[in-house]
Amino acid sequence: MARRVPIERWTSAGPSHDSDWLAEEAPLAIDVVYRFKDHSRVARWGITLRTPGQDTELALGLLFSEGRIESIGDIASIEPSDGSIRVTLAAHIDYDPAGVRLATAACGFCGSADLPSVEALGDDGFRLSYAALEQLPRALQVAQPRFHESGATHAAALFRGDGVIGAMQEDIGRHNAVDKLIGEALREGRVPLSGCGLLLSGRAGYELLQKAAHAGIPFVAAIGAPSTLSVDVARAANITLAGFVREGRANVYTGTWRVV
Repeated sequence: MARRVPIERWTSAGPSHDSDWLAEEAPLAIDVVYRFKDHSRVARWGITLRTPGQDTELALGLLFSEGRIESIGDIASIEPSDGSIRVTLAAHIDYDPAGVRLATAACGFCGSADLPSVEALGDDGFRLSYAALEQLPRALQVAQPRFHESGATHAAALFRGDGVIGAMQEDIGRHNAVDKLIGEALREGRVPLSGCGLLLSGRAGYELLQKAAHAGIPFVAAIGAPSTLSVDVARAANITLAGFVREGRANVYTGTWRVV
């Protein structure tokens, strides 16, 4: 989602009145309804800053990535409204509400009390040729309508072993784009995503590797750089991590045996 705003555009010839497209950034309050001693209670999960749209998928992805739910069967109902969303958990879920936190568009785990752990993924046979890997950025570039409008959104996409991109999400927050992508798959009953790779339009930060590991994604490719912590998480989770992916080059930091 993008919105036009008036601007004064300057060039060497001087200023002129014009307008420009900007990516929307707005808060979303997420409330969780759960059962405690046979009574229904409501807890504020927190507030996240996101690009409006796919709020249901975003809430599902956030709760899944934090380990609060494991499948769509853990959800009784989801009720989105203007600027907020209420997620009612199934009666069998033992929910321990934490304090309200703020997740900015820059950090998916800001305000969390601790960092989630990861488990090593098994080898389900996912492989990707180098020829397919180096073409992923070009394929993603043509599939980013919001970025072409505003120049300010990140993208996350799932790709198959032949390098074909399937589902794709955009958001002003890179972690939001991944949560929307995983939430969409969760809603459709496609998690774990052991037959898919994850493509990131920017850097591969720690929180994105953690989300990929929890969703069972064995391969993460990023157009930008990874961090030292994301490499550590990828190694611990047995994920192949490629960064600086371009046509003609790529750096593979972990799991090199998945690149053929």
